[in-house]
Amino acid sequence: MMTLVIYDISDDRTRLKVANTCKRFGLNRIQMSAFLGEISSSRRKELIKKLKRILKGEGNIQVFVICKPDFSLREVIGDYVEEGCDSTIII
Repeated sequence: MMTLVIYDISDDRTRLKVANTCKRFGLNRIQMSAFLGEISSSRRKELIKKLKRILKGEGNIQVFVICKPDFSLREVIGDYVEEGCDSTIII
């Protein structure tokens, strides 16, 4: 299943830790505070545990599970470059 992680964290250090953790779990940055990727249920649970430990103060992290049929219905408006990919997708 696709996993979408979005966050609103004002502390720079905490925000960087969250971003690095998402990257280590194989998620790709799709916006400044959003990561997306396909990970197993057990890996997602592990990711959530780590994110809970990181977020101690003010802030908000949301983790969404998106099934492939629903994900295929997404619409991207504007420029979108997947990390590690040099093509731009414009819909």
